Amino acid sequence: MFIWMIALFLLLALGAAGYYQGALRAGFTLVGLIVAALLAVPLSGVFKAILGIFNLEHPVVLSFIAPVAAFIVLLICFKAGGLATHRQVDTYFKYKASDTLRLLYDRMNARVGAVVGVLNAFVYFILLSIVIYVLGYFAMQVRTGDKDPFVIRVASRLADDLKETKMDKAVAAFLPKSPLYYDGVDVVATIFLNPLIQSRLSTYPVFLLLSEKSEYKQLGNSAAFMDFWTKAPSLEEFRSHELVKPLVESTETYKTLMGMLNNDLKDLKTYLETGKSPKYDEELILGRWEFDGAQSFALAKKRITNPTAQQLKRLRVVYGTVFKDATLIATVDNQVIFKLPKVPNAKGTRTGTWEQAKGGGYTLAMVDGGPTYKVEALVEGRKLTFSQDNFALVFER
Repeated sequence: MFIWMIALFLLLALGAAGYYQGALRAGFTLVGLIVAALLAVPLSGVFKAILGIFNLEHPVVLSFIAPVAAFIVLLICFKAGGLATHRQVDTYFKYKASDTLRLLYDRMNARVGAVVGVLNAFVYFILLSIVIYVLGYFAMQVRTGDKDPFVIRVASRLADDLKETKMDKAVAAFLPKSPLYYDGVDVVATIFLNPLIQSRLSTYPVFLLLSEKSEYKQLGNSAAFMDFWTKAPSLEEFRSHELVKPLVESTETYKTLMGMLNNDLKDLKTYLETGKSPKYDEELILGRWEFDGAQSFALAKKRITNPTAQQLKRLRVVYGTVFKDATLIATVDNQVIFKLPKVPNAKGTRTGTWEQAKGGGYTLAMVDGGPTYKVEALVEGRKLTFSQDNFALVFER
């Protein structure tokens, strides 16, 4: 297995390096490895600011590069300190101590250095196993086969070896405790490997308004893109697609989406997997609602006592023209957007707010180019109903 080959290589290489470098340099390296590993994540915020000077701004990129940069810089500092100390001690034994004492020191320094080098190999192996686990988790989730990039194939293979050798359990206690990363990988993999999931993604309460933006409309309306997606492209092919690449590489897009999610992906992950949102399902009004003309007409007819033919004709005209294809969107920030596609210009879109009313219903405060007016709404199952006097509107989710 590759994982044991790596372990053997580290053992032999660093054991030999410790023998020739000596106990002091190897000891400084050992302490540096431990200190750097402990401080890499806490100091990553400082290095994110430094890396920002070099135009590295994407939070995902920084979350990986910053801890690595902090680790390398700290380790270099300890190695430099070890080299400086080694030179001073070596100069003393070479020019001021007796030959016997110098020979004894050289023998001790080399042999103890070999032992410390083996300890360094153990620490390096643990740290490398942590990196393999973290990167391999992503690679194993998104791998599709032989078309995968070399890095994905290598990372997934090493992650498989890590699992088969039980090293994943050995390093579990040292893994970064970041649910956001693992939930994020699960969400990305679910979307990437399931093209049909995009319809569910568009109905997630937090993302209801995204489908109104041009960049996301293109994704949903492009038959060529959907055909490409259903042919199981590799991750590199997918992220390089002309419609996907701008979204993936945009720092603002990432920050906007994570801000909308409040940096919490657990609920989105559950929704994509089950179609249920533990966080938002209790708020029944949330979602995109489509106008149902037939049910609206039937309900309005019941509310009219002895309806005349003229009244019924007027209702049919109104429902078949003004309200045809109407939609209502209720968002998580208590906003309501009511769209009437058949009404020209900006008058076809009306906005407002919603709030819970007594008795389990909802009160909608709508703005219609003038004073705000309130209407009562009732949600029953997949049906949203407005009724007042001789008029009624029924929407279905």
